[in-house]
Amino acid sequence: MKFYPYSIIESKNLKALLISARVLGFFSYLLFFAALFIGILGVVNDVPKTGELSSGLKATLSAPGTTGPAILFLFWGVISSIGLLAFSGLCAAVVSCEHKFTSTSE
Repeated sequence: MKFYPYSIIESKNLKALLISARVLGFFSYLLFFAALFIGILGVVNDVPKTGELSSGLKATLSAPGTTGPAILFLFWGVISSIGLLAFSGLCAAVVSCEHKFTSTSE
């Protein structure tokens, strides 16, 4: 069992397009999981922290500006990974059609 994208598709003439479709599919998966990881880490990391000051005073501090960029990267990372996966799927479909039509004509 092969664990790379589009492992069933074969081609004689469009090997470069098939390889690029596989690489784009792999990068799409990486981008999706990186966006999820960074987005969740940014939201979890923005928990306010309470600290002791002198003479018994307490202060609540949070890191300003970490949640917004993390959510933004999560949103655009997921959208970009879906678009990249769709484009790699189109490339793989072209290769599959080419293989189907050239193998039946021989």
